Amino acid sequence: MNEQAVPSGTSPVDTTESVGRSDPWLRRYRLAAIVSTGGAVFLTIAGGVVRLTGSGLGCDDWPACNEERFIDVSSGHAAIEQINRLFSGFIGVPVLLLLVFSFMAKGRPGLRWPAIGVFLTVVANAVVGGTAVRGDLHPALVQSHFLLAMASISFGMVAVARSGSRPVETSARRGLTSLVALALTVLTAGALATGTVVTGTGPHAGDEEARRFGFDISAVAEVHSVTALLTIGVALFFAYQVGRVTPSKVLSGAISSWLFVGLLQGAIGYAQYFSGVPEMLVGIHIALATFLWVLTMRLLLRTLTPPVAVGPVGPTGDADERSPADLVAHD
Repeated sequence: MNEQAVPSGTSPVDTTESVGRSDPWLRRYRLAAIVSTGGAVFLTIAGGVVRLTGSGLGCDDWPACNEERFIDVSSGHAAIEQINRLFSGFIGVPVLLLLVFSFMAKGRPGLRWPAIGVFLTVVANAVVGGTAVRGDLHPALVQSHFLLAMASISFGMVAVARSGSRPVETSARRGLTSLVALALTVLTAGALATGTVVTGTGPHAGDEEARRFGFDISAVAEVHSVTALLTIGVALFFAYQVGRVTPSKVLSGAISSWLFVGLLQGAIGYAQYFSGVPEMLVGIHIALATFLWVLTMRLLLRTLTPPVAVGPVGPTGDADERSPADLVAHD
């Protein structure tokens, strides 16, 4: 690709922004990234609905619903699982387009690896989902199904950020703030992982006959609780860090949103545990866990990415004054 001359008085960032707005493939990449990430969030919550309604084996075969029919909506459980599979197939379209667009878009570095990450984790999740059905919803497979969805969301949010505005600076934020953000991300991932162990030990298996982990529910719940409390503690320290030590309005807003959802998630978790884990509270807990991971990735990306001079390129090609992560999780 021929290099464009930089007009007098125009910074390299301005030129990059011009390239971004004029490249239709970059705009298409960004739109595909937003739809893929939003779809992964939706499917994660929808998967919780399937499990909590006992519809996990509404279709007991894969890819066909059962031995008699490829598509079967003859019962409520089958219909719920069939709709979930239908949406899972739909989300494959923007994921595949994201991968294609990553090879077509020009003028931005680092677009391919998050697109490849989204594609591989979505394909892996489809395989794990089918294996989970054929394996009668073994809790380890169901656990992997959720964690792979979190990985898809992570790669998708990186793709959204990478297709936004180029930063004014080329160096990332360094120091204690970035280290605390990384620690918060690792601990949040740990809390999600231990939460899936609690789920795999508890009563909501997706089917009455499905296997469960043989752990003591109180013990695994305590481990999950300790992990969650440590995560909240690090989040509070991060809030202090960006509020008093290295003030940042952007990061203060991001951590405030995280703390609101994180504390609400903790309250719901204790409420469901002491009330016999009713389906409604468990469903809310799953949805909040998914949204908390979105906010965690948003915070991490904002911490490691310097502020921008102008808004990112919107999916329609117009400048958007919000940060890249805001297109996935609003303030």
